[in-house]
Amino acid sequence: MKVEDTMSSRYGEDPFAIRDPKETVSRLERFLTTHLEEAGARCLVLGMSGGLDSCVAATLCARALGGRRVLGISLPESETRNDRAVEDARLVASNHKIRFILIDLTPIVQTSRNALDAKIAKGIPWGNVKARLRAMVLYYYANTEHALVVGTGDKSEIMLGYFTKFGDGACDILPLADLYKTSVRNLARYLGIPERIRVKASSPELWPGQTAEKELGLSYEKLDRILWGLERWMTPEDIGEETGLKLALVKRVRERWLKSEHKRRPPLALKLGYRTAGDDLRLPRLE
Repeated sequence: MKVEDTMSSRYGEDPFAIRDPKETVSRLERFLTTHLEEAGARCLVLGMSGGLDSCVAATLCARALGGRRVLGISLPESETRNDRAVEDARLVASNHKIRFILIDLTPIVQTSRNALDAKIAKGIPWGNVKARLRAMVLYYYANTEHALVVGTGDKSEIMLGYFTKFGDGACDILPLADLYKTSVRNLARYLGIPERIRVKASSPELWPGQTAEKELGLSYEKLDRILWGLERWMTPEDIGEETGLKLALVKRVRERWLKSEHKRRPPLALKLGYRTAGDDLRLPRLE
């Protein structure tokens, strides 16, 4: 039995459908242009891996500002290089007249390996190094272009903490942060993203063979339904009953969500003064 066959009315027919894609895209475009103007920046910079999220984010940036004011950067490296993904990124950039450059990250990765004496460079610690090196390059170009860095993370990844602090989590603006992965796929269809990009397996490409769903242990279809319930403070028992998913799976996802909260907040500060910058001393946006 499919998960959706057991869904009750509490979730509705499809909680991840984009009911009014035209209006949603318009709001996202205004969000990008308004934030750019408030920051006094000239353009937007983002990493273009050729994956779903980065292609959707790049398309939205180009629609909002025009492709010439968007710089898409592909950052392959020898261990995980995927030429098909690079071509997918180049295709989307070309379709929207986005300025596109490719920088082989291999020499920087190798230098870091030598500097850190990382003889057995593998797994999460080494993958996080690569993600932070990518962020370093994006911010270098953001500085030289007087630009903002656009993050490509979606709501599913953010709620799960499935990103690297100061790596792919490092950005100035997150247009997809309130769209679950399933919703991003739906939006991609409306935006005309090629099908092969829409359906490909998501991967941070930090080590060979890595895929998001394999690492997370569930398909995004199931993960998003659990996260949707958690967002509405439903109990694991209620989520399991509504979705037909095993209670142990729901609890495991909830535990990951709770334990990754530190990744979604500013660094913790001890309260010593009247107001603490970034906590209860936060300035309103200037009109």
